[in-house]
Amino acid sequence: MAMKKSTRLLLWTSILGFLLAIAMAIAVLLIVSYDGGLPTSGPRTLVLELEGELPDAPSQGAFILDEADFPPLLTELTQVIRAAAEDEDIDGIYIELQPIGLGLAGVQELADALYAFRESGKPCKVQADQLGNKEFLLASACGEIYLAPAGIVLVNGLAVEHTYYADTLEMVGVKPNFAHVGDFKTAVEPFERTGPSEAAMEANNAMLDSLYGQFVTLAARGRGLEEPQVRTAVDSLPLTPAAAQEAGLIDGVAYAGELRPDDDASIELDSYLPRVRRGNRQDPQIAVIHAEGSIVSGESGAGMFGGRYVGDIGLIADLEEARDDDDVVAVVLRVNSPGGSGLASDNIWHAVQAVREVKPVVVSMGDYAASGGYYIAMGCDHIVAQPGTLTGSIGVFGGKMNVRGLYEKLGFHLHGYKRGELADIFSGTSDFSEQGRARFEAYLDTFYTLFIGRAAEGRGMNVDAMHAVAQGRVWTGAQALERGLVDDLGGLDVAIEHARGLAGVEEETGILRLPRQRTFVEELMDDLQNARIGPSASNPSLELARLLGGEGALQTLETMARVLGTDASVVAMSPYLIEID
Repeated sequence: MAMKKSTRLLLWTSILGFLLAIAMAIAVLLIVSYDGGLPTSGPRTLVLELEGELPDAPSQGAFILDEADFPPLLTELTQVIRAAAEDEDIDGIYIELQPIGLGLAGVQELADALYAFRESGKPCKVQADQLGNKEFLLASACGEIYLAPAGIVLVNGLAVEHTYYADTLEMVGVKPNFAHVGDFKTAVEPFERTGPSEAAMEANNAMLDSLYGQFVTLAARGRGLEEPQVRTAVDSLPLTPAAAQEAGLIDGVAYAGELRPDDDASIELDSYLPRVRRGNRQDPQIAVIHAEGSIVSGESGAGMFGGRYVGDIGLIADLEEARDDDDVVAVVLRVNSPGGSGLASDNIWHAVQAVREVKPVVVSMGDYAASGGYYIAMGCDHIVAQPGTLTGSIGVFGGKMNVRGLYEKLGFHLHGYKRGELADIFSGTSDFSEQGRARFEAYLDTFYTLFIGRAAEGRGMNVDAMHAVAQGRVWTGAQALERGLVDDLGGLDVAIEHARGLAGVEEETGILRLPRQRTFVEELMDDLQNARIGPSASNPSLELARLLGGEGALQTLETMARVLGTDASVVAMSPYLIEID
């Protein structure tokens, strides 16, 4: 008789579990046997090769067998640099810099660590083949900048571009059915308009003024220039190394091989990182819980067209683990999210309050902590943001896409039946009726009232004062500080210090990062144990995302589909993502 599928699955699970146990035992032995120390031949230069995506949160599902091989997180890099500043075995830092995937807040986080290193009196040099806005800001924090002789400087200021889909949706037969609360809650505009409203233009220009002011100030500080000199250099666009050097943006030209220290006088990041990670294992600990990506109901994961999303189920489990761990004295919630599902955000907010009953919770904001991202942060004991963090956006929207016209263009003919006047209120193949829209808008109003009420309570403000800075408007971290939406400016290190102080802990603490990074074998085991058969529920908005072309459009529409779920629901999400090129 053929072996049943469930029996085969159990057998393979047992075999893989045995192999995993052996692999983990070997890994532990290797970690214990390695002391992570530097060679005893004298001080060395720490070599950092920075390029591509610098992840803010632990990755999931990577094809990695040993947890020691996980690439460093952005905040681990800052730890490394700060540790090197105080390490007598490190006499300097040399950085080979390629294009990096960070927002302005991420650049500020890394730059803060480099400025701390410079204050130690040790030299820091950067070599690059090209310098865009982000790369230049980061390099300027290091001190000495050298460009390849044939390199290019693209320090040309900040530009933001938004895509509007109204004509495209009309062309394919799709009708947006959305409503929003808040004059500046413009997240639905790209689906309903061909250009921005006056409110959107006002908010975008104010936000860009703040970001560009920060850009100029940081560049001037790093290069020892006056701010008018930086603005002049940016507007003149010194593309060549000679022009950039004349403008004071770089110190000279050199190939990487001419500056890179010899092997016997240097140490690579992958050799130095274990020392920092091992130090994080000491007790007591601060739990750093990462909320990365759009907020959805269910489990966390990655989108098919790029991007990540954080599920309320997984994040709540991490919060509960930290709450119940006696070695954890405080929690830092690291938020890097433009928001998402209102229901999921409220579930997470409630879980945060449960943790606060036991131990302090501090928020560290990354590039984004807006709308739902702000919702999960607003009830914490202390909020720390970078000046360039995009936050606030306290408002809601919701609705659905009516794809009946698209189906008909594809040759599908639909006919439905219902019992109950509003039975089809969330149907993806019909518009809202007048009564249905009225009921849904009333629901959004109720959720907005809940949102600003809890925000006001969390920030110690009255509701009217909160409403004045809410209405869906996005603020930079610097603007948010002025308006009482955050408490302090800085990175994860600042948040950890606040958490330690609130916990009344004077000694050094370790760091417990959640969710834990999982190896390929662990992911495989989980997939086998939670094997699911059959297609997922149909989602008209997700089907629309698959049909429309353009990588940006696909990711935007897929995110909207996941946040809305299979029914139209309330959404607390930033109206845009800002990418600085």
